[in-house]
Amino acid sequence: MSTAFFEPRNVAVVGASDKRGSLGWGLTFNVLSSFPGKVYLVNVKGGSIEGRIVYRRVSDIGEPVDLALIITPSNTVPEVLEDAGEAGARAAIVYSSGFSEAGFKNLEDHIVNVARKHGIRLLGPNCVGVIDGWTPINATFISMERQKMPPRGSISIVSQSGALGSLIMDLMGERLIGLRRFASVGNAADVKMWELLEFFGEDPLTEAVGLYFESLSEGRKLIDKLSEVSERKPVVVLRGGASESGSRAASTHVAALSAPARVVEGLLKGSGVLRAETMSEFIAILELLGRKPPRPSKDNVIVVTNTGGMGVLVSDSLELKGLKLGRLSGGLEAKLRRVLPPYVSINNPLDLSGGAPTSIYREAVKTILESQEAGVLLVVNQPQTIAMDSENFIEFAGELRGLNIPVIVLVEGSGYSRELANRLRLKGLPVASTPEEAAAMVWALSASRRGGLERPPEHPLEARAEALKVIESVRREGREFLLEHEAKALARAYGLETPRGGLASSVNEAVALADSIGYPVVAKIVSPDVLHKSDVGGVILGLRSPEDVIDAYEKLRRLAVRFKARFTGVLIEEMVSTRFEASIGALRDPLLGPIVMAGLGGVLVELLGDVTFRKAPLSVVEALEMIGETSLGRLVEGYRGFRADARKIAEAIVNVGLLISSNPEIAEVDVNPLAVLDDEVKALDVRVKLTC
Repeated sequence: MSTAFFEPRNVAVVGASDKRGSLGWGLTFNVLSSFPGKVYLVNVKGGSIEGRIVYRRVSDIGEPVDLALIITPSNTVPEVLEDAGEAGARAAIVYSSGFSEAGFKNLEDHIVNVARKHGIRLLGPNCVGVIDGWTPINATFISMERQKMPPRGSISIVSQSGALGSLIMDLMGERLIGLRRFASVGNAADVKMWELLEFFGEDPLTEAVGLYFESLSEGRKLIDKLSEVSERKPVVVLRGGASESGSRAASTHVAALSAPARVVEGLLKGSGVLRAETMSEFIAILELLGRKPPRPSKDNVIVVTNTGGMGVLVSDSLELKGLKLGRLSGGLEAKLRRVLPPYVSINNPLDLSGGAPTSIYREAVKTILESQEAGVLLVVNQPQTIAMDSENFIEFAGELRGLNIPVIVLVEGSGYSRELANRLRLKGLPVASTPEEAAAMVWALSASRRGGLERPPEHPLEARAEALKVIESVRREGREFLLEHEAKALARAYGLETPRGGLASSVNEAVALADSIGYPVVAKIVSPDVLHKSDVGGVILGLRSPEDVIDAYEKLRRLAVRFKARFTGVLIEEMVSTRFEASIGALRDPLLGPIVMAGLGGVLVELLGDVTFRKAPLSVVEALEMIGETSLGRLVEGYRGFRADARKIAEAIVNVGLLISSNPEIAEVDVNPLAVLDDEVKALDVRVKLTC
């Protein structure tokens, strides 16, 4: 990444215009009114603008240009870039549309090649540009007459969408959220989102990063960079296009369930970012981070309000975020009763009533702070009541800044309330405008207590060597799928337990195996032509004698003849009684790389779809989080007598993640069902598909 995008020594505006309302005029005006360095105006028509000479070409300027801002018709951009490169430009922003987004990918590739030939880093095309609040420079065509701009601060923003980026700037300006840097990537033909994320992550003046994206064209690189940067500083992500597009027909459950939206959501959860559900939440969390509150030392949230209804809505919003209000201790309740009027109901939320002036707030908050019971203090002020002496409240709010616990204020309403909210923001406090925003702020604070991500385990070299033997054998036979006994051998190499058993290629071998295992046993057809054994009657349970085994073997052999399937033999295994069944899968996505899935198992897994995803490899902590995101979590904790060792399931998830990530030859892994017993888990069925 080039610093010339944000800290140029000089700038050339190519396509500069004095025609009000044109994008060229907007860019020209913004640069001239914000940038203290040299600005050269360039237009093929020449002439002058605002008393400044207008050069016909960048090369006419006569000295090297750090940053070329190109806002000319798309068909002229290659020539302009060529000229700028010959004039020594280090970086260029192409604002023009009419490239890959309009079906002209060849033209986009051409300008990238021109830029690379001259060593130019190129942002765009089809973008609105960059802003640096500290240089300062506003190299966008955003209308300063129609929106607010953020003050200088510590939040940096990357937006895939130019229009949404402009909206983010407007909302940050309205709420006085300080901006460090902003970049709109547009088509990201050269400079990528992940590069800007890395650049902002290394910037000492950026204390938090906000990212808006729609398509994940940068794939695993962006997800990995999100994980890396979020370990150093908060990263808030708002994603567009997150709705499900439905599953697709596939040969394994994980492939059928891996709709792109669902997978990306899981990968974001595992990256350590703060995921905003709406634009309102996104801006609220950015405001919180921009005010630099202290980290909470505990999870307990105490709410003080002058309206019971708002207290209820706040409680509901917190619960939807997975947060709950704690109970006040008996000692704190007694102290509050001594200092508050008798009509105040001592509870959490603490409803001071609509008649409460600032003096009542001050007594309540002082008592709560002295108790040291609050991890986060949420103060709700509905100023519509005549009793609210707003000037005194603003003074009181200033006293809440700089405490050793985070304080959030909630003020909801129209004109008067918005004015009050901004006056409170000037005191340095984060101010939510809805209960949902307040809950998002509290959730972000709670998430900040989790610390760094646990590292995944190292790839087991011995297991990789064992896997290669199996994979090469299957490849030699020209098969895409491993047979079940081969897949289970692979699973065992990576630490997954499977039922005792083996492949029988004759009736006598089947009986001998069953006798050695002990009855009851299970018989399964083994054929490269039968993928879904249960669907065709290829699994026979509860065999309790040699005679049962003989009958089952013959039945499965005849089944193969009926379906004209090759018959390799019969898999004889111990019969496993399960507490319940889980499902683990893995997939090598062409864009996102190896990913792992976990959830409820059995034949209804695709119908129920109660699964979640993470990138692989992953840690036990991440795997435990996956369990908690599905109904598995409730079963593990104890539901109607069910109980299980969550760590055993998590370790199995980790092992499947290692299996897919260690072996690039593997396209899909399906462990379903995974039998969950009292003190262990066993993979009852394993399916492995190789890459083409």
